[in-house]
Formats: sequence, C-alpha cells, structure tokens
Amino acid sequence: MEDRVFAAWVAQKSWSHAIRYCKVVAWLVPLAALAIDLPLVLRGTFHDTVGSYWLVAWQTATELTCLGVLAADRLLPPAASRERAVYLLCWAFMVLTTWAGVRGLLIGGGGLMLFAAGSTFIAAVICTPKPVRRATYVLSIVALGLAGWLKQPDVAGLVGALVIPFCVVVLCIELDRHTYSRNRELFLQQQRTEAERARADSVLYNALPTSVAEELKRHGKVQPAKHDNTGVLFADLVGFTEFSRRLPPDALLVVLNEIFSSFDALVAHHGLDKIKTLGDGYMVTSRSRVPDLCRLALDMREAIRRYNQANGTSLGLRIGLHAGPVVAGVIGVVRYSYDVWGDTVNVASRIESAGEPDAIHVSEAVFAQASAAFLFEPRGAVEIRGRGPLPTYWLLGPVDPLRAPGAQTATAPAPSLAAS
Repeated sequence: MEDRVFAAWVAQKSWSHAIRYCKVVAWLVPLAALAIDLPLVLRGTFHDTVGSYWLVAWQTATELTCLGVLAADRLLPPAASRERAVYLLCWAFMVLTTWAGVRGLLIGGGGLMLFAAGSTFIAAVICTPKPVRRATYVLSIVALGLAGWLKQPDVAGLVGALVIPFCVVVLCIELDRHTYSRNRELFLQQQRTEAERARADSVLYNALPTSVAEELKRHGKVQPAKHDNTGVLFADLVGFTEFSRRLPPDALLVVLNEIFSSFDALVAHHGLDKIKTLGDGYMVTSRSRVPDLCRLALDMREAIRRYNQANGTSLGLRIGLHAGPVVAGVIGVVRYSYDVWGDTVNVASRIESAGEPDAIHVSEAVFAQASAAFLFEPRGAVEIRGRGPLPTYWLLGPVDPLRAPGAQTATAPAPSLAAS
C-alpha cells in the first residue's frame, strides 16, 4: 500500500516540477529560434545547410511537446494519477534529448550540450516510480553510437565521439539513483510528519470542540465568545461515593472509564460538546440545539440502565438541564482547558442537584424549546439556591406521534414528584 502511495506522490511531484520547466521552455524556445534562425534567414544562408532544417524541426517538436504537456495538465482531472503521464513525459523528453545529441554528432553545433543538459534534467527532475529512466539512457547511448558510426565508421573515432555522451549517461544513472533515494527519504519523512500532526490534532480535537481547536491552530489563541442560547447538561452518578468505598482505586478507575466512555460516544453521536468530567459528574453543552441535549440525556440514562444490568450494580444517574446565555473560551496556555461560564451554568448545576436519581430535571427554558418533540411533566416551583423558586419539569421521553396529544408515555419510569 505504501509503495502505491509513494508512486502516486513521486509522480505528482515530478509532474509539478516538469510543468514549471515546460512553461519556461515554451517561452525560451521561440526566443532562441528568433535569435538563431532569424539571422540566417536575413542573410539568405538558411537554405544552405541541412542542419538548419534539423534545428527548426527540433525546435518545433520541443515547443509542441511542452505545449502538449501544459495542455494535458489542464485536461487531466485534478484527482487523476500522474504516473502514466510522467512515464510518457520522460520518454518524450529523452527522445528530444537524444535527437539533439544525434544531430550534434552528425552535423556539429551544440547538440551534445543539449543532450547533456536534457539528460541531467530528466535525471534530476523527472523522478519516475519505476526505473524506466535507466533504459532510456541506455537506448540513447546506443542511438548516439549508431550516429557516430555513420559519421566516422572506425572504432577509434567512435570511441572518441562517445566519450562525452558516455560520461553524461553514467552521471545521469548515478543522479537517477540519488534522486530516487532522496525522494523516498523525503516521502517517508513527510509521512512521519503527517502522522505526528494527525496524532497531535487528534489530541487537540479530543480536548477542545472542533471550531475552538481550528481557531487555536490558526491564531494560537481563542477569543472568548458569548452565545445567547446554549443548553447545559450536568449529570451525576448517584450512590457512586458509597459504591467506590468498596472498590480499589484501579477498579474504580475502570468503572468510571467504562461509564464515561459510553457517555463520550453518545455525545459524539449527537454532535454535542463535552466540556469536562468533575469526579463522578459529567458536563455537556449544546449551542442552540436544546432538543438534541434532551435526546442525549435520555440516552445517558439508558446507558446507565444497561450498565447496571450487565454488571449487577445499582448506580443511579441524576441529570439537570438549563438553557440560556453563556460565555465560552479557553483558559491558560499550557494544558488548554475549554469551559463555559455564566448564570446559565450555575442554574443548570443547581437544577441537577435538585433532581432525583434516574430522573431528568429541566428548567422552563428547556421546556419552552423542546416541548414540541418531548413529553414533560410539571414538577412545580423548586427552590434553586441563589435564584429562589423556579418552575421546573421532568423530561419523560420523546413525543409518540401515534398517541393523542397529552397522553402519557412509557418511555421512562415516572420519577417522584416530591420537591427537593
């Protein structure tokens, strides 16, 4: 799997580099043609040499190849693999490079210089996933050898003509190995870096809500934000203090981890924000989505019921909900802590404290926002510390569309209606 990923990565990297070079060459070839060919035409000597026609043909082929590569880059889908395109590009450039070298051996001029420049360009820039470049170097030296033999059919002359091309090919083969090795090292280093970044992001996104984590990554800090309507849920394990006295610390940690992990999964399922755990307590917020917070509360109560059935325990869960304005932000610069503050938070905590085991105690603000989707039972005025008597409700369960309005539901056992 990693080899396929590397092949796609190195092909894309080589293609991107080649595109930049093709843009440069597409501009330089016409300028070079004007500088070299135009004086010959003006002097009337252009038709006197076969080499002039060879040069124009090579210039035309090079320009068309570069333009074709640029056009292919525009036509290929962005997500498509560039591997085959890179192989074709490598062979096309090697043909042009060998053509220049053959022309240099047969006619003279700067053909061998172009051969050297083109070969090293392919070795240094167009790194192919498969080692096809070495085959092109071998074939190019064979083509140059044939051209040299046609020019001067004797061994000594052939050896002399191929000294420079042979040295260029040896250099390119070594450069090819070095380029491939460096790209492999760069790819592995990038993979390790991305894995480390993913792990760091995972920790950050687990510690903070997604929007807060993104702001912290972009700006290095989080500005406090006021939200006019945020639902706040507090839950507390009833009887856990007495239960914990019978357990060793490691077993106690296992119990808390299992219960709170199930709560975490429910919070993620409903797309809400877990704020923190407080001993055997649990806090969640929901911005402008109070009905979702009610669904979470019902699911958390069901999770505790299943835990008790599976483990033979009798833990209860007391839940309180309130909604209103809060201020949210991150405290400190080490071990970031995201939290919410305000009277809404205080009231939600006290509504939870005034509730009863296995009951979901909610404020009038929650009732007003969720009564269309859930059944509630009035509890009456309850004394809330710091606020005096407030009307509160028991959340019983979701509205059954098949039942008549006002009918009772059997979704959850009805709690005691006695005020705390």
